[in-house]
Amino acid sequence: MLPVQYLHKSSRSRRRGSSFAALTLSALAAALSAAAHAQQVGEAKTDTEQAKAKQADAKVLEAVVITGTNIRSANLVSSAPITEVGKAIFEGTGSISIEDTLSRIPSITAGLSASSNNTSTGGDAANVGVATVSLRNLGSARTLVLVNGRRWVSGVSANTGYGVDLNSIPVAMIKRVDVLTGGQSAIYGSDAIAGVINIITKKDFNGLELNALASDSADGGAGRKSFDLTYGRNFDTGNAWVSIGQSKQEPLRSADRPFSANELRFLDTNKDGILESIAVRNGPAHVPGGALFFGNLAMFGNGNPFNTNQPLLDSKFNRLGTTDWDNQFARRYLVAPYKPSYIASGLTVDVDEKSKAEFEMNYTKTTSFVALEPAPVSAVADVFRVPQGATTGIDVATSPYFVGSRAGAQLLAAMGPNTSLDRVQTFRRLVELGDRTVSNKRETFRAAASFTHDFSDSLSWKSSAVYGTTSELQTNTGDFSIPNFRNALTIEADGKGGYRCASAQARIEGCVPINPFGTVDSLAGKAGVTGISPEAVKYLAISTGQTGVIKQGVVNSVLSGELPYAISANPINFAAGVEFRREQAEEIPDAYRQQGLSRDLQVSAISGAFSVKEAFGEIEVPVARWLNLSAAGRYGDYSTVGKNFTHRYGLNAPVSEKLRLRGSWSPRSVRAPNINDLFSNGVTNTAPANTDVCNGVTAASTGNIADNCRSIPAIANRIANTGSFALVSSEANNTRLLLAGSPALSAETAKTTTLGAVFTPMQGLSLSVDYYSIDIKNGITRLSSDVQVKNCFGVAPGSFDPTCGGTLFRDVKDGPILNLRSPLINAANITTRGVDFELGYVGHGFIGGVFMNYLDRYDVVDATGTNAVFAGRPLYPKWRITTNAGYNITDQINLFGQARYRSKTKSFLTPNAYSDDLNDMKAVTYVDLRLNYKATSQLSVYVGANNVFNVQPDINVRDPAVGTNTEPGAYDVIGRQYFVGMKLKM
Repeated sequence: MLPVQYLHKSSRSRRRGSSFAALTLSALAAALSAAAHAQQVGEAKTDTEQAKAKQADAKVLEAVVITGTNIRSANLVSSAPITEVGKAIFEGTGSISIEDTLSRIPSITAGLSASSNNTSTGGDAANVGVATVSLRNLGSARTLVLVNGRRWVSGVSANTGYGVDLNSIPVAMIKRVDVLTGGQSAIYGSDAIAGVINIITKKDFNGLELNALASDSADGGAGRKSFDLTYGRNFDTGNAWVSIGQSKQEPLRSADRPFSANELRFLDTNKDGILESIAVRNGPAHVPGGALFFGNLAMFGNGNPFNTNQPLLDSKFNRLGTTDWDNQFARRYLVAPYKPSYIASGLTVDVDEKSKAEFEMNYTKTTSFVALEPAPVSAVADVFRVPQGATTGIDVATSPYFVGSRAGAQLLAAMGPNTSLDRVQTFRRLVELGDRTVSNKRETFRAAASFTHDFSDSLSWKSSAVYGTTSELQTNTGDFSIPNFRNALTIEADGKGGYRCASAQARIEGCVPINPFGTVDSLAGKAGVTGISPEAVKYLAISTGQTGVIKQGVVNSVLSGELPYAISANPINFAAGVEFRREQAEEIPDAYRQQGLSRDLQVSAISGAFSVKEAFGEIEVPVARWLNLSAAGRYGDYSTVGKNFTHRYGLNAPVSEKLRLRGSWSPRSVRAPNINDLFSNGVTNTAPANTDVCNGVTAASTGNIADNCRSIPAIANRIANTGSFALVSSEANNTRLLLAGSPALSAETAKTTTLGAVFTPMQGLSLSVDYYSIDIKNGITRLSSDVQVKNCFGVAPGSFDPTCGGTLFRDVKDGPILNLRSPLINAANITTRGVDFELGYVGHGFIGGVFMNYLDRYDVVDATGTNAVFAGRPLYPKWRITTNAGYNITDQINLFGQARYRSKTKSFLTPNAYSDDLNDMKAVTYVDLRLNYKATSQLSVYVGANNVFNVQPDINVRDPAVGTNTEPGAYDVIGRQYFVGMKLKM
């Protein structure tokens, strides 16, 4: 007897005939041949036998629609490989998130997750708790996620991106997931360049089912819990069901794992020119009491020297020394917590003998939370904004903050005649305001309805409508009002031996003097103005946040059936239809952040919408017993980018009972720009240190760039005073980069090809090999910041604009770039090639399979013509392999196991400054096990462990996810996890 829990309980696999339909064990073991796919519990049929069964029992083999086509057919076989993930996989690995399970498939990479989106309080903080995936590493915006063949509304902040939030789709709803890679725009429209993930939910549930799960990690943290209850009932003309549930992801702090406990940097300790040692990063000097820097002088506000040593770390990441630099990772997250709660329901009704109506409803509320260390502040840069041309008005020689203090005396000895505080770097961490936190409440509502009418056995009409909305409420703490901070720093004697805020209006509003410099021995300090008092906190602290809403509406109508003539013994199938879709979004940050009056990054409001009208058609032509050809086309008229046409062709050739050839070719797939691409007003990031092309320019430098740089007064003055425009690290690393959209974008286009074969040498055993190729042209991207600035400054001096068309703003006093706006453009060309291998076996109480992906090529050519090679980098391993196996030890005991392998990668593929030990990221194999015990016919209990051997992640020296030091999309950052669960069915 085969393990029943891994197989479909309906006749769907017989009806579908797809080479990936019968196994629900795994995303990897899904590719069985027609013989294995047709296999029910203890029964298997070949394609020929299925055809005979169709003639014998038309009721069992009723027409259905499979993923990848709108054609309804009883024995249609996909011309492109479809990987199927069954319910058993989610249970076998103790998953509470669809993203966690799907990202185990070699063709899928995690996008946003609890570990990759965990430490932001800027514009993208709205995405904390969101989970997305990316097919073929082409991004969530190029991966179309469907539920029962229909679109799902985006859950990503409209100002930061686009993608379906998989946390808004409860695991308990899932019956299976179909993954179809390659261009599918002709079938489903925009966004399907990389492929389609079609989540099939419960429709015909009868009875009561209760599931519960709890897990924890061996080293503590990142625990998970879930509970769901589903009740359904069949009645004379249909089925109705309802499901409720809640899951919870507990947090894991960066400090709770050795590899992420410290912010890292890398040193050349043996002076051979190669970085080979790991050290604590000499991060921000934002200490609680206050730190002051002038030239080579570094000290606390109390005058004590500042320890700028960089302690090394041993092999277990323990510090070998001390430093006064702040460790930003001490309070950050490896895994951010979130909690989804949902209610879902479905209704299927046979209106009459030829008509059927279906309804779906889903509501999910997800709360999430993330916290960072208290906000850093520089009185000079952040409060008085000296780099923008302002002044502090504070003189170290006369200010009560410094007169009489040890720190003031040391500063005066080093400063010379100019004693303005504007020349001093001042740093502090606002511990009195507490951690910066982000709390999100995201609500997703979706309703879908369809009506199907069969005019005859060979002609059917189906219309459907979908409405979805995602609303978000974000609340932030730990920030402060810059105007109020400025008032609290502008003080005067109160005539009673103390000090007060100089502004009478500010005093009425509650202003209390503060001392962020730590000078407790100064005149102000001795008068009691030390630090930030609780009364001052009330005046300074503000709550920020934003609200947002995303809406989606889709209506379509499809006529599908058989043509009255045929070329071979089988009829020609067709589908034709029309569709209208409208997407809109609005996001409104708080007034403080919109106006740039808070310490946190400035965020702009966004509002936009677009619509598209489409007509599409498909045809499937059986040319001979051994050959079926198909074609599809889709014409769309977008309100934003105009008219587009996409088309696709397929081949399915069962040349023998043991060998089937298949292939698909899409000369043109399309992704139209989404709302974020078109209307985003930008999210602020930090530009790379090489952004400013004026860095290093001297009076003797030649060329357009040098001439244009020297035409800027602040740069010319600095060259005159110091001999060159040489940026110090704090200047080069503090350019704010505003990542914005552009309404001038056009659609991306792609050419995709898949060619493969399925070999079935014996019943229950199959092997498939599929080659894929995807070429994207006119890809939506943006120029790197250094190229953008270089292009601006490289023009002839007579046509040079110092603001680069209003995108660049410099420090008017010292010259470094403060802000740079980077809009999206159509410029990238992306090419990826690879081969998928699948091996599956069912028999003798065993079910299992292996799915392998070999990545031959992943290249991105940017707007400058530079080709960046990604194959072999952390998220792009040459080999990914997942093996799944289930075995019935007894009638009551079943063992499930999964092993996942990623080959060795490199942070940098080209010559670099790092040693091989640091640059190479090790190959890893993760083993997951679950033991299920069927206590009664109604109750099953199970125990399991993920990452059984507690494999630890490798350090990524190039671009680690913040707070992790590694790449959580490639490595498990939690370690060994145990879980227990139960299922009760009545």
